[in-house]
Amino acid sequence: MGILEKRNGPTYSLIHDDQSTTSSDDLIYNGHTSSRLRQSSRKTKGFIAFGSIIAIVAYTAITITFTSLWWKDKMKHGATVIDTPIRKYIEYEPKIFHMTETSKDYDLVGQPSDELDARWSKLMQYFYAQVPASYMKKLGREKTGIRLDNGNYLGNFAWVHQLHCIKRLHQAHFPDRYYPNMTEFEVELQKEHSLHCLQMLVEAIMCKADETPLTMIWFDNSILPGGNRTVAHECVNWDRLIEGMEEIKVDPFEPGLLIHPKFGAVLPDGRYTELDNRIGYIFDPVPLDRDQYP
Repeated sequence: MGILEKRNGPTYSLIHDDQSTTSSDDLIYNGHTSSRLRQSSRKTKGFIAFGSIIAIVAYTAITITFTSLWWKDKMKHGATVIDTPIRKYIEYEPKIFHMTETSKDYDLVGQPSDELDARWSKLMQYFYAQVPASYMKKLGREKTGIRLDNGNYLGNFAWVHQLHCIKRLHQAHFPDRYYPNMTEFEVELQKEHSLHCLQMLVEAIMCKADETPLTMIWFDNSILPGGNRTVAHECVNWDRLIEGMEEIKVDPFEPGLLIHPKFGAVLPDGRYTELDNRIGYIFDPVPLDRDQYP
């Protein structure tokens, strides 16, 4: 017959010269994917799915790890509800408070002695410190603050002021040693100073609210229950704090440091200056008019 008959069997696509015969099964066969291609595709999808799972697991693990480390580091420095120039020196750690029942065991509020006074003096060297000018600007207190020669400002941090209050309350129990021959006015001033200090400590305790539970115990020689205080508290790393305070402490006895705009040098004779107010407290203090005395 002159006309070729059309074959009903499968037709094959032409393999180009640049394709190897080993890859021919991956070519389109009569409009359908070959069985090997389908198997390879399933394997590829399987590998992709498995790889995706691994990637998700790895990403989740890395995210959790870094988040945990970030959170742990953040909490180490406190809640950061407020800003403070000494934040980098604040690190928290557990510290055991041991049972101490008699004054002979107290380092700072025991019976008066030269050794105890020396411990207080060592601690109170950090009473005055530098506050950065940038922080004072943030507070809006540049005009009212006491500026130092280096551009920073004079201040003290609440924790050392609170310890100062404990020192004054302790000394008030032994007036003959610390304030001999007080006048009637000084006695009243001392009482007011003590009440001021008690108020500051009440505020501090309620502010920080140490959440450590103190379990109770019975005593063999008393009907009253007592607290078992030998337990870990969340405390500031004291060595780290003092390390930071060493960098910013201010010596108030440095000549020419404290110059009152109205009254002149505060400590003209340095440590040997005799102050007219040895109680260290002022009735009804009135802020200085800094427009008149800049």
